[in-house]
Amino acid sequence: LTLLHKTKKHQGELEKQLLQANPILEAFGNAKTVKNDNSSRFGKFIRINFDVNGYIVGANIETYLLEKSRAIRQAKDERTFHLFYYLLTGAGDKLREDLLLENYNNYRFLSNGNVTIPGQQDKDLFTETMDAFKIMSIPEDELIGLLKVVSSVLQLGNMSFKKERHTDQASMPDNTAAQKVSHLMGMNVTDFTRAILSPRIKVGRDYVQKAQTQEQAEFAVEALAKATYERMFRWLVMRINKALDKTKRQGASFIGILDIAGFEIFELNSFEQLCINYTNEKLQQLFNHTMFILEQEEYQREGIEWSFIDFGLDLQPCIDLIEKPASPPGILALLDEECWFPKATDKSFVEKVLQEQGTHPKFFKPKKLKDEADFCVIHYAGKVDYKADEWLMKNMDPLNDNVASLLNQSTDKFVSELWKDVDRIVGLDKVSMADMPGAFKTRKGMFRTVGQLYKEQLSKLMATLRNTNPNFVRCIIPNHEKKAGKLEPFLVLDQLRCNGVLEGIRICRQGFPNRIVFQEFRQR
Repeated sequence: LTLLHKTKKHQGELEKQLLQANPILEAFGNAKTVKNDNSSRFGKFIRINFDVNGYIVGANIETYLLEKSRAIRQAKDERTFHLFYYLLTGAGDKLREDLLLENYNNYRFLSNGNVTIPGQQDKDLFTETMDAFKIMSIPEDELIGLLKVVSSVLQLGNMSFKKERHTDQASMPDNTAAQKVSHLMGMNVTDFTRAILSPRIKVGRDYVQKAQTQEQAEFAVEALAKATYERMFRWLVMRINKALDKTKRQGASFIGILDIAGFEIFELNSFEQLCINYTNEKLQQLFNHTMFILEQEEYQREGIEWSFIDFGLDLQPCIDLIEKPASPPGILALLDEECWFPKATDKSFVEKVLQEQGTHPKFFKPKKLKDEADFCVIHYAGKVDYKADEWLMKNMDPLNDNVASLLNQSTDKFVSELWKDVDRIVGLDKVSMADMPGAFKTRKGMFRTVGQLYKEQLSKLMATLRNTNPNFVRCIIPNHEKKAGKLEPFLVLDQLRCNGVLEGIRICRQGFPNRIVFQEFRQR
């Protein structure tokens, strides 16, 4: 009886923690955009494991492509991640003092100041988030360490530089923000300032200090803020997984929920949109393959004469254009290749793509676009013009290794834990900042780019999905005003086109002449 009581108590606790994982991840990974007041700015795959009796025995969450750039810059009328607002509104006097918090208008990284959300109280949501951490059994010292990192990201934005007279060298007239960052992250302020303004770089066999320009110093600080927030988010996911997976058993079966950004066509489409749209090409291929195979199996059961067609192959040319490793290499492979060349630029990358993929049926160079670093990909959901500005930088994700070493040796236990793997290069985060944004220096074979890491993650996800019985849910926004009961036909039609439903109907009508439209689409 005692054992049974403990088992039921464990199951109840696990289910509570599973329910609280989502609001924590939303607080740190969701934000207000112009289209959605609670938009997830990362993808996630939640796997809930069950034993042979149908009881939940654990869960695991894997995340994809956190929009870390939102931590330092937001579009008009948009917010950074919710947690910043929760903290600045809800923290009590003692916590504000410990975290060196200031007013909204004092932070450069909060581009639009205190943007509120109608019907939402950030103060109450801060309390709910802190309660969720307690249910997740995350101790107070780790929680304070986490919040210190959030505060330090904001303070990094307040570090300002100026160009010294008669030289290109940057200086820091006021080191107040640097002192606060150093205090919060357990560094010596003199060492930190030196690492930003004149880092040590390797020249031959020796190390020398090289003064940075104002542009290089500003880039270094913004890169540090983004990397810090991303590492903190990764730690948070790891900590949640640790709480949710007490048994260390895989379970007899699982239910997986994939929540990932839909196809995106913006006025300005960059590297992030290519990755998201590449993901959706793969997911749409899985959808076509799954749904049409089921339909054709029904044809066979009914004795209809039919030659099998794999409609998932319709999307393969576009997928190859993006991911093919060679003969000819795809866009991601060409981007990786260009990252090796010291004098490479976004323009030289586009020129290589044109040279290798210029005749591909899913690719063309628009004639009307002003910028030379632009190209167009014809996705299943429509044509997307991509602007290739800063793609090399985004793919390499460089970081000042002088500062990274300081953080690795931080006197703050939480911060040093975040940066413990600083010697293991992930992305090009060990590139010398001395030559940014010109030459990129690193030891060949010692890094993996953002594109490579994402491609590997996506490949692993697709392998998991192919071994399941998937169901598909399409989310439709009825209007941009966020009003109930209002439906804008052209907006809905555009989304149906972008999520592949209209394409599915077209394939049905062409491929299945014996039926009107199969049930999956008729229900929609």
